[in-house]
Amino acid sequence: MVGTPGGHRPGRYRITVRGKVSQTFVEPLGQVFVESTGDESILSCEVVDQAKLQAVLSWLYARGVEIESVIPDDSGAESANPLTL
Repeated sequence: MVGTPGGHRPGRYRITVRGKVSQTFVEPLGQVFVESTGDESILSCEVVDQAKLQAVLSWLYARGVEIESVIPDDSGAESANPLTL
């Protein structure tokens, strides 16, 4: 996989948010898939670079969605430390 400027590679992320978020709500973000589990929802999305990840997080924040964590979702995701916001 070719890296982007700054050494960041495109990848998948799991964004955990407080509350229930519907698939319809995140449609403007493109290919974001939602899994709701009780009091939280997990959004899975592919981002091409850090700017795209920041845009997704900003979009959610601007709509009052409380972001709990952001975790790279790759083969090493189980051992990755989450970025807690």
